[in-house]
Amino acid sequence: MSDTTAPDVVRKVEEAPLADLVRISIDEVQVQMDSYLDPAMDSASLYRRWEKQQWAVQDLDFSADVQQWTTLDEAQREAIRRTMVLFFIGEQAVTDTLSPILHAAPHEDERIFLATQIADEARHAVFFQRFFDEVLEVHGGLGAALRAVGPEATAGFRAIFERHLASATDLVRREPGNRRAWVEAVVTYHIVIEGYLALGGQRTLLRFFRAVGLMPGFCTGFTAVARDESRHVGYGVLALRRRVREDPELGRAVTLKMLELAEPTVQTVVNPDNRVPDPATLPPPLRQSPLELRRFSLDQTARRLRLIGLSDATIQDVLQAYEDRYEPYWSLYEQRQGIEHPVRWYQRNQPDPEGEVTVSA
Repeated sequence: MSDTTAPDVVRKVEEAPLADLVRISIDEVQVQMDSYLDPAMDSASLYRRWEKQQWAVQDLDFSADVQQWTTLDEAQREAIRRTMVLFFIGEQAVTDTLSPILHAAPHEDERIFLATQIADEARHAVFFQRFFDEVLEVHGGLGAALRAVGPEATAGFRAIFERHLASATDLVRREPGNRRAWVEAVVTYHIVIEGYLALGGQRTLLRFFRAVGLMPGFCTGFTAVARDESRHVGYGVLALRRRVREDPELGRAVTLKMLELAEPTVQTVVNPDNRVPDPATLPPPLRQSPLELRRFSLDQTARRLRLIGLSDATIQDVLQAYEDRYEPYWSLYEQRQGIEHPVRWYQRNQPDPEGEVTVSA
């Protein structure tokens, strides 16, 4: 998408009512998200956008989703349930753990914005509750969803949410004046969970559903979720930039936390325990290259880290730490599944045209 169209796209996404979001692509949401990384953006501006972008879960129409769900075979249903439950777990987990970050935020404007984020996360959890109940035929909330799919969460996913996020936010709760702990919690929450994991997963899922023409109600709601999380990631960048400007030593805390989270993050993305379709058997519109997803995630992370205030050399070290972990997990997938990882097909047929991921302006 050309730079000349970006302001129009931003306005289109920012001003779209709920019913129009079904016609907005996740790539357009990404353009709007990038605009929130402008150094001139502040938490008051993000708050004003929150006021204008309200939406209600009860206004979503799942009637077409219900009908389409009945046309899928059980294998397709199980795959969708397993993917959805990870988002459901994530939304519930962040809803439950954000409050210490709010209470320890050092500036009033940040505390005001974080209060809106807690409301957003609760709405996202309700969105998944309603979708599971009305469309996926799983009644009883998150507990029932977990029972329906079995022990779904990967080791990497559990490490991110049960160990890193829980311990980071608990330390902030116990030591609200600990600036390093607060920075580490925001890195975990806003940069890795929402920025690297959630937005990458949303991009993949929304592209798939739009390509096959399924689940318009879900796509509408999930696009609204992505628009909300654009504000959240933008806040994380500006808040960390503030902390690093106030105390440059906190830039090292950002770096070390990013490096610490590289292993479980990439393990979560690859998920070697979950078999995925052979791209050779898929029609071209349904093919989504792991190489392209990796590049997208790393490029977006590089831009956010630069705006936080890290040096190009430091950012390159972080990117390399993440990039280097993909190949071992693709190989682990092959060991556990007994077949080659789908990335091999893309490496042979659609090689990454730009080679290694590098820091770009």
